[in-house]
Amino acid sequence: MEEDKQEITISQGLSWLKSITTRRAELVSLRNENSNSAKRFFGAHGDKETVTTPIYDVKALDKTITLLHMEERKLEDAIKQANATTKIPGYLKDASILGTLE
Repeated sequence: MEEDKQEITISQGLSWLKSITTRRAELVSLRNENSNSAKRFFGAHGDKETVTTPIYDVKALDKTITLLHMEERKLEDAIKQANATTKIPGYLKDASILGTLE
């Protein structure tokens, strides 16, 4: 899937970061809340038994969440590095505007 990889701008990176963060949050919520199916059985003597069955492969879901988290951190670091090395076109910092009053 090498053709799926492409360089992106900082603006696109910030948007992509938001998508990754949202997807990871969705999967964490799924893992924590909705990833099980529960059946309750009531016996003749008032016995209750609940059988919980995972809907998704727990290991695969956790691996996906971990990969998204690592990608999120890698992208955040890359954006920070790009911001630290990119000059702002059309702007020159004038330190004298912070000078003392006369």
